[in-house]
Amino acid sequence: MRYLFLWLLSAVGFASAGYGQEAEGAEEIAGRIEATLDGERVVLSSLHSSYLVTVRGDVANVELTQTFENPYDQPLNATYLFPLNKDAAVHAMTMHVGDEVVQAEIQEIRQAQKTFDDASRAGKAAALLKQHRPNMFTQKVANLMPAAPIRVVIEYSHLVPKVDDAFELVVPMVVGPRFQPAGAGVVPSAVAGGATPDDTNRWILEKLPEYPVAAGVHLPASVVGERVSLRVDLEAPVPLHAATSDTHPLTVRHLSSTQQIISLRAGEVLDNKDFVLRYQLGGVATSAGVLSHWQPGEEGYFSLLIEPPAVVPESQAVAREMVFLLDCSGSMSGAPMDASKRFMLRALENLRANDTFRIIRFSDGATEFSRHPLAATSANIAAGVQYTKSLYGSGGTMMSSGISQALMAPIPPATIRNVVFLTDGYIGNEASVLELIVRLRGKARLFAFGVGAGVNRYLLSELGRVGRGFTRYFDPTRSDEGIEAVAAGLAARLQTPLLTDVRIDWGDLPVTQVHPATLPDLYAGDTLRVTGRFTQPAAGEVTIRGQGRGRSASIRRAVHLGDGEERPVLRRVWARAEIAQLMHAFITPRELRPDAMTHEQLQSAVTEVGLNYALSTRWTAFVAVSRKVYNPSGEPNIAANVALPKVAGVSNLAYATPAMTGFGAPEPGLMVGLLAVFATFAGLRNYWRSSPG
Repeated sequence: MRYLFLWLLSAVGFASAGYGQEAEGAEEIAGRIEATLDGERVVLSSLHSSYLVTVRGDVANVELTQTFENPYDQPLNATYLFPLNKDAAVHAMTMHVGDEVVQAEIQEIRQAQKTFDDASRAGKAAALLKQHRPNMFTQKVANLMPAAPIRVVIEYSHLVPKVDDAFELVVPMVVGPRFQPAGAGVVPSAVAGGATPDDTNRWILEKLPEYPVAAGVHLPASVVGERVSLRVDLEAPVPLHAATSDTHPLTVRHLSSTQQIISLRAGEVLDNKDFVLRYQLGGVATSAGVLSHWQPGEEGYFSLLIEPPAVVPESQAVAREMVFLLDCSGSMSGAPMDASKRFMLRALENLRANDTFRIIRFSDGATEFSRHPLAATSANIAAGVQYTKSLYGSGGTMMSSGISQALMAPIPPATIRNVVFLTDGYIGNEASVLELIVRLRGKARLFAFGVGAGVNRYLLSELGRVGRGFTRYFDPTRSDEGIEAVAAGLAARLQTPLLTDVRIDWGDLPVTQVHPATLPDLYAGDTLRVTGRFTQPAAGEVTIRGQGRGRSASIRRAVHLGDGEERPVLRRVWARAEIAQLMHAFITPRELRPDAMTHEQLQSAVTEVGLNYALSTRWTAFVAVSRKVYNPSGEPNIAANVALPKVAGVSNLAYATPAMTGFGAPEPGLMVGLLAVFATFAGLRNYWRSSPG
């Protein structure tokens, strides 16, 4: 019998010859196990992911099928860390094993973990889906038997936002590295939920022992097939226009003027960047629109889309203090830093004569270009340009130091402060960073620009929400012309908001439990999605009011709640927004919460919504258990983590070990590949830890 020493490589780009050496084809082995058998390198498939996305107008329903395989002759327990859309309402899971189809149950997190552990010990096949962040999950499978795949189908829904005049469908495919500052990101003990430490704040990677390959398994890398497939069935009630992707090559079938079938082009199916599809709908009203869902005997649910009015001419431009906050950590080295510089040059060129500006860079700490805000004179802007060109990426991501530097300084009189934040968001202590912004923001506005092909969209969207600005993204791996166009467009949008102090007058409509509770300002290209409940079908008029550059502005729209068409996705969308609102309160200091709920009360409320609406949350999980026993041996199974890809365009500096950087550990799944380099240093084992997101 032949033995192998198994390396679970994550395509980090490190070869066994030493640190920093790029491995050939390194970005193409995620979702697989790389092994050495009789001196020959072979690649064995361990996971295939398939996305089926059905979009009707601006409502997306996604079926994600994960197929786990075990090429070895011993039972395997596998864990896969993966992303989902930050707004995903995960509402169903099905496990297929042998001739069984098992519908997963939603359970409180401790009960779900116990159900899974009991099934594992009993030799039954089991799957456990747990949420670590709104956009980050783990799938665990137990008793994955040789030559007996387990297929898990996850279903989730979300509304497709309209961004910069087009609907933008995002299917996250990659988890980036995470920097974890010492002592940060710890879940409060009162709400740990009984989850095991390795599932909440630590991800422990162990070197696996040698064990045999199943008979006949010998797959050269050249014959291993694709690891991800995607199909989008896009249909609208009006003609579709300009369905395009800047992230992936597409194959598009035009079935009619209102329906298209979109898939990834054959042979180009890397999952090392997020998939983004943008499309336009012809003939759609561009001010406000409402969708509703009603079933007799239940309360109804609705979603209202608000767009700002036409541009109001600026009569008196308010003086601005523009604070540019640049992430200069190791993960930003290379293409992300180059793209950030392009944006900065454009933004500095767009400063107005009565503006002042500051430039702050942060990595291990924060430093500032000037001790005081500088007037936007030609000489000062030229000096700022030269300073920006000198920046480079290295070190850790002490984001809090940069935020404190940006927000703690006093705001000049008669001036509004706009903080422009350029980052990939690769940190593990999101909650503490967002809490800091809540404490320090005051009247400032914060704009988050995500720079990268697989950024932390949860954190970045929350930065924009908490900062009452907006969030945009640009991919530094696109062409130079594409980066230049995006940078120019984003810089141009940093003008005075079109609509501020937004509020909604519902008139006599029986509307309750509306989210978000506080409406943000609206900038050019922005839209706002408001979701809520209603007690009975009704028709009326809704009025959106605000200030448009110093003038009163309003939008009136006729609304019919309960129009007879069933849209059950809106029920899940509202519940997801309710959970998000509760989690926003969770990261808000108690003295700043409107209702002063405790952590324990918030956890209980989130759990209740998750169980009532069958949604995955921080404290509810889906678990599926087979009826049959597939592993009667009773012997402990081998545990393995499914390898993850290196994010496109991200430097190897982002994946450095704690021993080399002196800081927190990067993303767990992505560190697996480093074991092949540093496993001989047994003393490093305790350092291979980080938050699961």
